[in-house]
Amino acid sequence: MFAAPDLNDSNIEQWYIRFYNYLKKIRIPGKIVLIVMGILSTAWFLFRVIPKPSRASYPCVRATAPFMSGFVLYLLSLVSLSYIIKKMKTSGRKLFSPSSFLMVSLLIFLAAVNITSNSSVSLSQEALPMGPQDGPNKPVGTGRGVKPGTVVWVWNPDATNENCRNKAENNDWYFTQANTNAAVTGKMVSDAVKKLGGSNDLNKAWDALFRQFNKEKTGKKKGYSAGQKVFIKINQGTASWALSKDEQANAYTVSKDIKPGQRRGRFGAATETAPYVVLEILKELVNNAGVSQQDIYVGDPISHIFGHNYSVWQAEFPDVKYVDKFSDQFGRTLIKPTEKELLYYSDKKQADKLFDIIEQADYMINVASLKPHGSAGISITSKNHFGSHARRSASHLHYALIAPLWEESPRQAGKASNGGYKKYRVLVDLMGSKYLGQNTLLFIADGLFGGGADETRGPVKYFMSPFNNDWSNSVFVSQDQVALESVCYDFLRTEWNGRNKHDGANNVFEEGPNMPGVDDHLHQAADSKNWPEGIVYDPDNSGKPIGSLGVHEHWNSAAEKLYSGNMGKKNGITLIAIPDTLIGNRN
Repeated sequence: MFAAPDLNDSNIEQWYIRFYNYLKKIRIPGKIVLIVMGILSTAWFLFRVIPKPSRASYPCVRATAPFMSGFVLYLLSLVSLSYIIKKMKTSGRKLFSPSSFLMVSLLIFLAAVNITSNSSVSLSQEALPMGPQDGPNKPVGTGRGVKPGTVVWVWNPDATNENCRNKAENNDWYFTQANTNAAVTGKMVSDAVKKLGGSNDLNKAWDALFRQFNKEKTGKKKGYSAGQKVFIKINQGTASWALSKDEQANAYTVSKDIKPGQRRGRFGAATETAPYVVLEILKELVNNAGVSQQDIYVGDPISHIFGHNYSVWQAEFPDVKYVDKFSDQFGRTLIKPTEKELLYYSDKKQADKLFDIIEQADYMINVASLKPHGSAGISITSKNHFGSHARRSASHLHYALIAPLWEESPRQAGKASNGGYKKYRVLVDLMGSKYLGQNTLLFIADGLFGGGADETRGPVKYFMSPFNNDWSNSVFVSQDQVALESVCYDFLRTEWNGRNKHDGANNVFEEGPNMPGVDDHLHQAADSKNWPEGIVYDPDNSGKPIGSLGVHEHWNSAAEKLYSGNMGKKNGITLIAIPDTLIGNRN
């Protein structure tokens, strides 16, 4: 089960952590765990560091540090304890002499150290700081879009029903018509597109977005041409595993009644794509951008489309193609894996096929949800592409996230065993692929209902301003993927700070977005200077490394939410808020 790992820092580090967790799982006594891990840690440290002292900073060595230090302290206390007892016996000192008093005090201290030095030593990354390593307003990278580096954030508390409970009783799911105001949501999206496209005329705004995208992609500033295909990538992950057989047979429609033990009953419906943001995008593509329904495809290739989405979209746009890789039942359009691998991971370990529609699409629109993630810290547009490859699951990609052990046990929540910076991040390859991130016209984060503690939880009410214990009621839109995720990350790390106590099952994992290195992929996507040693990102296997995919920075404060562009600086992110009173500069 624990074959010797390859002599590679990340492999050894992960093997070491898995071995520790295995010893704990099979209930080896804590003292034995400490001794075994201590011996291994000390031996490995000496083997790696004596020939080359600079290796002390390597991940495989840092992972051993807590055990090695605990083990050495344990041995020192044990030896010192034996020595003091022996000296007291042979010296014949009186118990109440000053020297004996000092000796006894030291004895008590060392005994306490000896007793507490056990397997409670953890891999909690003591050496790594929580949250981002860079301070506020330190932009890196080059902005993209009609207005480079611009992110539009629209907030309207009337978009959702504040009394929604996201429960099966009375069909009170967050995605129902009763809990989302479609008219308000539609206006939020259209206002965002107008602001981003630089025109109060939706037709002109969409034309500007298409022209800018084509200029960056082909060098020619041209608008949409009839017959070109648009693929809207949504997030529907739990539709592939959380639906009962009855729900699957009912066109993947969530039941009004949850049976005992059913997965969905644990947390309520997970925070994923709901009908109304996508509905507005369909309206604008058809009515304003001039795209024929037959040339629009919608779906999450790794999963099904939920019935509650399909019924809303299909009623108004029956000729749009709603895709499914499993079958063409229930009005879905069957898609197939590509003949060849099209996505090459830059650590040279593997490659993936995509789907025919992704290969054929002239444009992609990425509609993600605003939510934390157990292994990645956050799950926005780049993580959304864990559903775009042609394998059955995305388990083969989690090793390159910051907390891959989350996949093995929920008890590992927050344990960033692969945390930190300048490590290989598969998310950068997804962002840099010519079929995925670099073929995306528009990036959208649906934050009408902000996600719970991880990707499987339902939405919760957010405490930070301006949400103030209501649903987050937000939509974020940009042509700069790095900038969009940077802004969403600032929101999520502020909300999930370990001090806000959210309801129910979400209390288990309050600090996920503040694990060390959550924004490592954004640093690397923005600037090649932040790439790990030995990694050259080339997800198309073209021989040409990717350039900057956008601009990254953090706001000045959660109160003002100002980025460099808001402060009049040439480089950096500009956050445009609707209404403009939401941010400090009142743009």
